Amino acid sequence: DSVFNKNRDKSYADLEARYQNEKKEKIIADSKAKILEKELLLKQKNNQFLVLGLLSVGLLLFGLLLYRQQKLKNFQQNHAFELKQAINKIETQNKLQSQRLAISKDLHDNIGAQLTFIISSVETAKFAPEVENTKIGEKLSQISDFTKDTIIELRDTIWAMNSNEISFEDLQSRILNFIEKANAASEKSTFKFNIDTNFIDVKLSSIAGMNIYRTIQEAINNSLKYANATQIAVDIKKKDEKIAIEITDNGVGFDSQMVINGNGLNNMQKRIEEISGTFALISDNRNGTRITILI
Repeated sequence: DSVFNKNRDKSYADLEARYQNEKKEKIIADSKAKILEKELLLKQKNNQFLVLGLLSVGLLLFGLLLYRQQKLKNFQQNHAFELKQAINKIETQNKLQSQRLAISKDLHDNIGAQLTFIISSVETAKFAPEVENTKIGEKLSQISDFTKDTIIELRDTIWAMNSNEISFEDLQSRILNFIEKANAASEKSTFKFNIDTNFIDVKLSSIAGMNIYRTIQEAINNSLKYANATQIAVDIKKKDEKIAIEITDNGVGFDSQMVINGNGLNNMQKRIEEISGTFALISDNRNGTRITILI
């Protein structure tokens, strides 16, 4: 019995030891399996993140490519539209220039020739024996002078029409020519004309140049005809980043508040306002008249 009990206890101990070993091995195996399962899940998640990242990058690159293509397409469309507008503008300018040339040629060939014929006829009639030294002769002289002035105005208009741009150098030449003629017509008046040399190369549109010239011309005519001025000055200079034109005289002056807008005053102001300039006039009986134009 003792031997049997001893063997039995030993068998139980061996079985228990084997059971505990197997139990530990099973726990270790289960732990390893769980670890492997977690690693597998983690690896799957990483792969999913990697796929999602690659997919996001691909979508982003595809979106950028579409954006660049659309931007390039919009740029090409805008460029084509601007080019078309520029071509249309050039075509319009060419048409206008052709019309200008045709009109100026017609004015020169037809109107100019007719006015020249009128002058010639009037000059011939003026020296007829029955007309010479009579009131009719004086009227004919006035008609002749008026027609000559009209031809000069016509030439100035043709000059402006044939010019896309007018420089201050061109404007200076025209003003000087007009002043020389005014000086020859009025022996009692002296003229001064000063222009800042920095403005010589400045370009103006034909409308702006013509409006400035006509305004100066009208101001000088008013000084001669109505103010009885003996000194007339035209000064063009820079003032507060603008072009300042001053026409002054020492004539009798007038009350600008009392005088109705006659003698071209209203037209002068409209001409300057038409080119986005400002027109100011100061006149009194003691200091003459000063016209200031800012452009």
